Amino acid sequence: MNTMASLKDYSTIIIVLKIFNLGLAFLHPTHHPVVNFPRPEIQHYLESKMLMLINPFTVHPHGEFREDQNNGNSYQQVSYSLASKLNVLEDSRAIEHTHPIEVVGHRGSLYTALENTSRSFLHAAEAGADSVELDVFLLKCGTLVVFHGSGGDETPGLLHLYCGIDGSILDYTAEEAKRILTFNKSYDEFGCGPSQITHPDDLATESVGQEPLPHYCYVHTLEEVLTTLRDHPNVPSTLSIKIELKGEGTAFPAVQLVEKLNMMHRCHYSSFDHSRIAEVRALNPGALTGALFADDVPDDFIQRAIAVGASEIHLKYDTCTYERIQAAHKAGLGTMAWFRGPVGMREDTTSKYQDVGNEDESMYEVVIRTGVRSMCVNRPDVMSKLVEKMQRRINWATAFYRDEEKKSEELSA
Repeated sequence: MNTMASLKDYSTIIIVLKIFNLGLAFLHPTHHPVVNFPRPEIQHYLESKMLMLINPFTVHPHGEFREDQNNGNSYQQVSYSLASKLNVLEDSRAIEHTHPIEVVGHRGSLYTALENTSRSFLHAAEAGADSVELDVFLLKCGTLVVFHGSGGDETPGLLHLYCGIDGSILDYTAEEAKRILTFNKSYDEFGCGPSQITHPDDLATESVGQEPLPHYCYVHTLEEVLTTLRDHPNVPSTLSIKIELKGEGTAFPAVQLVEKLNMMHRCHYSSFDHSRIAEVRALNPGALTGALFADDVPDDFIQRAIAVGASEIHLKYDTCTYERIQAAHKAGLGTMAWFRGPVGMREDTTSKYQDVGNEDESMYEVVIRTGVRSMCVNRPDVMSKLVEKMQRRINWATAFYRDEEKKSEELSA
């Protein structure tokens, strides 16, 4: 067997035999295994698969299926443990937070309403999020709009997948974008599903028998969103807004608009283009800013963030290792883990990380163990409930400790 495919062909049979071995060993401790594994890397792979069948949330210490260095054969590397990648397998990594964990709604609450809309941000606030994150572009009319689009960092804001047409959001004025562009109801990145996506000429409903949703799925201006979050009665005044500067020329008008609306204390700024962070800090030295990093985190990521005046480092959720988070805190920087959109997270939890679910409590708990202080998630409702549950555990433990301490003092008196 010299390929991973051939291993997988036989894995089911071997796993059954291994389970049989374990059962016999439990009943008869002197029993010798029916199947022996002459190659430890094969044993590790199959044992991990068996472990996942028994308990899909178990974190297995082997973490990865690696290349066999002994005989030169190469095997496909399969990483199935997020905890292993973040280096939080050891119990000592389950550190207590000295800071509250900030829950940030990624593009709002995109599983309950279309992303980057006022409705999505309101849902996030109502679900208990401390902050919301949004993406902005400067259009040719000079107006900032809230939009993500497809395309990488080099060509963001593309419309093909999002709206089913060619071109970019930058091809439009704000008025044209609002009037002309409609969102693709079949696009998987829209986690809310087609029933929550409205077009001007249809009657989308939340569920059968309910009144039609008001049309809300249009390209919003940043001013509209900020004004809504400032003035809406269901939004606490403590909710902060993290503005990702997606396109060119966004820093100056964003800072200017935030000052005009008197929301300097509530708005933060971030970008993968760190020159925009430096521009924001030059315009407003007191602004909170986050330097975003993608998959390839450079060794000098802390120095780069400090050089542009960033106050926080924002790492992709599966790159925010325990060591990186602790190093950032030691340098006096805040930290945030950002999660991919629904399509990317589904890919990751299908093909990479099998010790956690797709943004369920098990995944969030693993990332929390790194010590990160903020998490920009697609499911702020799940994350908020987890934080509440953790706080209850901490409160219980604190009360228990105080009671035991009091009893100890009484006995020694």
